[in-house]
Amino acid sequence: MIHKIMVAYDESAEAGWALQASIELAKTLGAELTVVTVLEPLAGYYSFAASVVPAWDWTEEKRVRYSALQAGARQQATASGVVFDAELINGDEVNTIVECAKRHHSDLLVLGMRKHSWLMTGHTSQDVAERAPCAVLGIK
Repeated sequence: MIHKIMVAYDESAEAGWALQASIELAKTLGAELTVVTVLEPLAGYYSFAASVVPAWDWTEEKRVRYSALQAGARQQATASGVVFDAELINGDEVNTIVECAKRHHSDLLVLGMRKHSWLMTGHTSQDVAERAPCAVLGIK
């Protein structure tokens, strides 16, 4: 039985669809819902830009934007009567999502699946699905 659902949530349309599916599933199953959003560090090649424009705090700007995103998710879940928890975590996207699923003892991990050509490999959702400690539902 599914008691704890976790959804990886960011600004993408696919993550929005995954959130909607997660809320509906949690409501139908009477499950708890955890929304995890990962703040990835700036890639190394952006370090030069950060040193040239030190007043720009990209991480804080993104934290504020993602906090607002999670607040919207909380409103949607609460309106549906779903028990909701959210985490905004710094780290590598794949590892952080997998570790959160383990820590929360999630029964189901819901991911938004982006459409890619058959030549592209190494996508976040594929990498998370391969390492997930629980069942995975991909929404596209």
